[in-house]
Amino acid sequence: MKKDINEITTEKLAEIEQLIAEFKAKLSIGLSDSEHFMKMTEIENLWSQLRLDTNAVYGDMLKDIISSTDESVLISKKKLNIKPKM
Repeated sequence: MKKDINEITTEKLAEIEQLIAEFKAKLSIGLSDSEHFMKMTEIENLWSQLRLDTNAVYGDMLKDIISSTDESVLISKKKLNIKPKM
């Protein structure tokens, strides 16, 4: 059974929220202890990883939405609008 766009979006938003929560937790731990304070490069690496992970989720969401589209309706409408060559 194909998922509708709302189901896909809800699922992907939950994934993004989880990624953000993990990022915030790691950042919070890294910034809470003055003895083992997180270095700027570590913060940049966390940020970079968050961007990569969220971009992957967005890409998956786009792929899922496109694959859930009923192409037969689009194709039949397009056929109606194409004029035959003479």
